[in-house]
Amino acid sequence: MIKKTFTIIILFFISIQTISSQELWDDFEQKRIGYYNFIHGVMTINTANPSPNSVNSSDFCAKYERNISETYDVLEIIANGPMFDVSDYISGSKKMKIDVYSPAVGIPIQITLEDSTTATPTNYPTGRHSEYIGVTSVANQWETVELVFNGQPDPSLSNVGITSIILLFNPATNTDDTYYFDNLMGPEVNGACNGFIPNPQVDFQDWDCNWNINFGYTSGELLQSYNPAVGSLNQSKYSAKYTRVPDSNGEDVLIANFSAGSLNLSSNNIFRIQLYGPPRPFKISFQDDTTEVISFNRTISSANQWQQFPFDLSSVSGQNINRFVLFLDQGVVNFDVYYIDNIGLSSSPSSTIELNDQFVTIFPNPVDDKLFIRSSINNSEFDFFIYDSKGILVKKGRIYNPKSINNINLELSSGIYSLIIRSKNNVLTKKISVK
Repeated sequence: MIKKTFTIIILFFISIQTISSQELWDDFEQKRIGYYNFIHGVMTINTANPSPNSVNSSDFCAKYERNISETYDVLEIIANGPMFDVSDYISGSKKMKIDVYSPAVGIPIQITLEDSTTATPTNYPTGRHSEYIGVTSVANQWETVELVFNGQPDPSLSNVGITSIILLFNPATNTDDTYYFDNLMGPEVNGACNGFIPNPQVDFQDWDCNWNINFGYTSGELLQSYNPAVGSLNQSKYSAKYTRVPDSNGEDVLIANFSAGSLNLSSNNIFRIQLYGPPRPFKISFQDDTTEVISFNRTISSANQWQQFPFDLSSVSGQNINRFVLFLDQGVVNFDVYYIDNIGLSSSPSSTIELNDQFVTIFPNPVDDKLFIRSSINNSEFDFFIYDSKGILVKKGRIYNPKSINNINLELSSGIYSLIIRSKNNVLTKKISVK
């Protein structure tokens, strides 16, 4: 009898684990695996939680103001890789969830799983794999809304390789209500950040896998965006796009708080940031909660090209620095656009050198079975990811001694693959041909 009871408990535990094995898509603090490609309304990320409770005690969330002119107001979230098999969401053995703070009871929340490579605004139901509905049960307080399967508009789509979540608040209405949402749980994704171990003490924000900065205030609009100029210095897929909105005196600021708290500058005391934009001056001020500790004035010298700026903080390594404030083209009234990326700490300026063919050798190419990688950069380790022509991750691993020759047993079918090598500060992408 005891043995049978134990077996039942184990099976129950496994069942619970299976149902709850969704992936966290966005918590607006330290994790995001999707890109907000299109939004009808106005979305503000890293908004202060309007009313923390036992459901959602997070400091930050997203605020969304619906577009009254859109009957089907949507937020399109493209995952950073194709979704794994979503058939369990159709059967109900897994369910998507989202924390919502809504203005009324009975408001429907809809998620559509979509193939954004085939779906367009005017060709419904093409590309819409499946729809899921939940309904709010309280007003002006947080609740977790569970979404249940509601149909398959395009049953011809495969259950594997879906690209996007389409989120709708109160669809089929014309309202301008405001919602707060957080902790979106959705299907598991075969993405580049799978298995990635963040180090929030050193790698702050790259808008890809590292999300360790809370932008407490921005005068302008700060959004995740595609990298405007992928190249040797910055090969990231995503960066931040910032549009200045200064006051009448030209005052425009971004206040960035480090999620891990005060900087640990004992061994890594070079602050680094990449900027892209017009050739303008900028100031960066490092502060504790109320007072400036040290500041620097620099200039973006090349128009619309990525530049990397190191700032030596060794002289203030014993002081508390909890945030930095960025002033772009201070004192001038304009609405220029800048891009920001790869914010972190390094032990020396030289460690921020970018990965490129001068420093990393990959051979042979074309390759039969074994691929060799050698680097002259003094980094402790590399992560590598290999994707097939459909963008599906087929192999990944870690190289612990990159200054020696390392070999990777590919065991892949013939074809063209993308090899991504990621170090602490850099990313390199190469095409490889498997015979």
